[in-house]
Amino acid sequence: MKKSLLLFVWLVFVTGCQPKTMEYVHYHNERFGFELDYPSFMTMDPPPENGDGISCRGKGLELTAYGGLDMTWMDLDDTGLTTRDLYPQGEVFYVQHDIDAFGTVHYTKTAHFPKTDNGDIILTLHLSYPQGQVDSATINHILNSFVLLSWH
Repeated sequence: MKKSLLLFVWLVFVTGCQPKTMEYVHYHNERFGFELDYPSFMTMDPPPENGDGISCRGKGLELTAYGGLDMTWMDLDDTGLTTRDLYPQGEVFYVQHDIDAFGTVHYTKTAHFPKTDNGDIILTLHLSYPQGQVDSATINHILNSFVLLSWH
């Protein structure tokens, strides 16, 4: 009887102390060919009519991800240089991270992908959340899942 009780207490302790696995929802943007995962506890806002991205929120975490075309390289001046000449070939990420006076973390990741003569793709991901309220594994999963898959 004592062994059964000890086994029961041990099982309750072990199963109750194991970290829960975060579940994610996969999002694929057909228009710009990017994807990302966001936590299943978040609710997606109605998508924009032009299909350029996603916005969702939940438990203090707000996420916005969208694509656009960088057409500035087409605006030539008399030098003959374009912004395409200034960008390295391949993807380039720009990251901005700060914490405001209210303790909210703001994280922005922007990626530039030189792709076609019709314009380059600019992808942007914004995350904001109360400092210390979202674990780093969740944030890292979102950031690492934000990728360009294909461009037509």
